[in-house]
This record gives sequence, structure tokens and C-alpha cells, in this order.
Amino acid sequence: MSAPLRGAPGGDGLATGDRAFLARAVELGRKGWGRVHPNPMVGAVVARGGVTLAEAHHAEFGGPHAEAAALAELGERARGATLYSSLEPCAHRGKTPPCTEAIHAAGIERVVYRAAEPGAAEGGGGEWLRRRGVRVAGPCGEASEWAAENPVFFHAAASTRPYVALKLAVSLDGCIAPGGGRRVWLTGREARSEVHRLRAGFDAIMVGTRTWKADDPMLNARGAVTPRVPPRPVLLDRRGEVARDLRALRGDGGVRAIVVTGPEAVGRVEERLGRRGEVVAVPAGVRGLELAALMEALAGRGVGSVFCEGGGVLAASLLADGLVDRLYLFVAPVVVGWGGVRAFPVAPGDRPEDVAALLKGWQSRLDPVRFGDDTLIVLDRGG
Repeated sequence: MSAPLRGAPGGDGLATGDRAFLARAVELGRKGWGRVHPNPMVGAVVARGGVTLAEAHHAEFGGPHAEAAALAELGERARGATLYSSLEPCAHRGKTPPCTEAIHAAGIERVVYRAAEPGAAEGGGGEWLRRRGVRVAGPCGEASEWAAENPVFFHAAASTRPYVALKLAVSLDGCIAPGGGRRVWLTGREARSEVHRLRAGFDAIMVGTRTWKADDPMLNARGAVTPRVPPRPVLLDRRGEVARDLRALRGDGGVRAIVVTGPEAVGRVEERLGRRGEVVAVPAGVRGLELAALMEALAGRGVGSVFCEGGGVLAASLLADGLVDRLYLFVAPVVVGWGGVRAFPVAPGDRPEDVAALLKGWQSRLDPVRFGDDTLIVLDRGG
């Protein structure tokens, strides 16, 4: 859980009990992962006298918001209680009525919320309630911490570029695979299950040429969370070498993969694939496909978030171009040894300190989590 929700009362003036209920609201909100996009994950708790009366989360895009769902359980019993929400209650009418109206009608005496709503139209719920006599505390904590809980949602409010998360399974000696193209699992079953859960919360899953050649991945989400909208596979293929029998091109679940190649290779790739994938042309630069142009092309196809699974050269290029917003590093307690494929390779002419500089200023805003013998470390870009 993020630091502002731990411990004794802080500078936000909240009591320890308030902070505990807010922490529970954040925890509840996470249950919406993969099901509520592009809406945010939100949890809510209604309490009185330190006792929980009801709790709920935003469970499905287009369905009841967390606050309204929690209040619906209580009816008149909500009158005079306190409502805790991980996000400022909305004051606008969209697919559902404004949460502020439901809160006011229920007779809630006090509202405590964690994150401020970033949208101009959606925001202002806290002030709307204050004007009607409801005591309101919030927002609480820092904007960077709010974004850590709903990264894609807060990114979309400030940028048209897709949100990019980079996932790497890394050995203790900083490798992602043995040399020679051998395919091995560095992480265990629990960590691999978590990767599938993470995939469910993104619009696309992207890999570079070396990865799809070596692994022939399916690039779908096959975990405990069934995504509301299955992510689209994205295969980078600068030279137009992709084969139509790749597993990511099967169109499982009605999802059509995107194959990104150079302009000169578009014709032959389209002829080879037929309808098995959408072919997108992106200019090539010195280091490969121009990644900024790639992101623009993906955004134009409705892709708001990308889960990139490597390999190392693509990872380093995305980092160097400032296009990565989050790192999911699964650290495995194994040593690959000499000749292993480096997670962050040094290109000819680069200095090791240049590679180290790629991660300067990145911050861990979510606690590390153990999955079996492996540890997930999440880093968000600073600034």
C-alpha cells in the first residue's frame, strides 16, 4: 500500500481510522483491474463509529460506481455515516448518474476521498458536496501516488500518447535469458500468473522481433482476470519477416494483431498475412523503427495503453526515447552466468553509466510483492 495511507495521523489531518478506511477503499478498487478500463479503479467504504457498514468497488465499465454500489446496500442506514472513496466522487452524468447526488440523497454526513478527479468535467465533486453541507476531506496524498494506483487513467488525462509499461523477468545478474537463443523460464508459476493478470489491464501487448522469433508467444491474457476487452498483440517487424503461422496472429477471441514494419515491407507483409493481422508502416531510424511514430500510430488505432514484454534491445530503446511510464521487474533468484542476454544492454559506443542513467529518478510508489520465489518491483518514472 502506498506510504500516505500508513501509520499515524499525518499532515492531511486524518485520524488513523480514516486512513485505514481509505486504505481499504484503495484495496477494494484494485478488484476492478481489467474490467473497468477506460474508467478508473475505485473502491468505497461506508462506516460509522469505526465500524464498516458497507463496501464496494467499481466492478464493470458502464456499471454502478463504487460509491453508489456501497450506498445501495444500506438504504436509510447510510444516513449520518462517513463515506470513504479512493477517488473524488464524480459530479457529472455519464453512463451512470453523478455519485455526488447519490451521496447527498443518502444523507451521508462526511466524505473522505484520496485522489482528486483529473478531468475538468468530472471533477468538482468534493466542492459540490461541501456547498450542500456535507463535510469533505480530500484529496489526501500526492498526485504521483494517485497515479500509481490508476496509471493509465491519470496518464490519459494529461497525454495523447499511449501509456507504456515495460515488463522484464530479470535474474540476479541482470539477464533476461541465457545466450544462444535458448528459451527458459526465469520466474516461477506464480509470477507468470501475475503477468497474465497484468496483461488484462492493457489495450495491447507488444514484443520486438527477437522475442516473437525466439518464443512465438500468444500475447493474450489467460489468467484469473478475463479482460473486458482483450488486448491486441503488437509485433515489431522492421524487415518484414513475420510468418502467418505465428500464434499471436490466430485472432483468438476475435482480436486482430498489429504487425508494425518499415514502409518498404508493407506490401509483402500484407500479401503474406492476408487478414491475419493489421499491417502498420512506421519509419525506420538508425536504431530500428521510430518508436515515437509507433506510439502515434497505435494511438490512432485506439490503443491507450501498451504492455511491452521485451526484449532487451527494445526495452533499452523505449527507455532511451523516454517512452516508458512504468517498469514491472520480476526478479528471480537465479544466476544466468556468462553470455546471458542483458536486461538493459549496452550498445556499441555507449558507456555503462549511460545505461544506468536511463533509470535515474525512477521511484517505487507501490510495495514489492512476492510471487512464489520471485519478487515484483514496480517503478514509475519520476517527474
